Amino acid sequence: MFKFDVIRIATIAALGALSVQWGTVRADQSPPTGVAAKLEVKVLEAPQQTGYEALYRMEVISVLQSSIRVKPGDIIRVRSRLAGPDTPDQSLKPRGWIGTAYLNPDPRAIGPEARFQFVGAANGDSFAELPPTPPSVRWIEYPREGTE
Repeated sequence: MFKFDVIRIATIAALGALSVQWGTVRADQSPPTGVAAKLEVKVLEAPQQTGYEALYRMEVISVLQSSIRVKPGDIIRVRSRLAGPDTPDQSLKPRGWIGTAYLNPDPRAIGPEARFQFVGAANGDSFAELPPTPPSVRWIEYPREGTE
């Protein structure tokens, strides 16, 4: 009888430990709240810096989640806040960078191109590296006309 109690207690303890670890992993992977679009993107040009902001020109590789009408292949502009002068800049992404972008519509955008203008969301955590897998299956690298 004692042997079965030990096995039962060990099983319950192991399941409890796994559930705590699973909750921690899920909390780290949860997307930021208040984000209108989660996109896989590629930086097409080196970002233009103006003060503490960078303006990116990006291509949408795939739409992971969005309440905004964008589709793969769309070229978008993203305005992102940079780190302050007293901290090293970790947020600037180089030309060719591929990753996940958490975006909201740009409130300062006007005109017909306003639907393609965004701001980085998630309080400075707008860009995330892709997991160690290839980007979207649909992505094929080829030079665009006028970019070479």
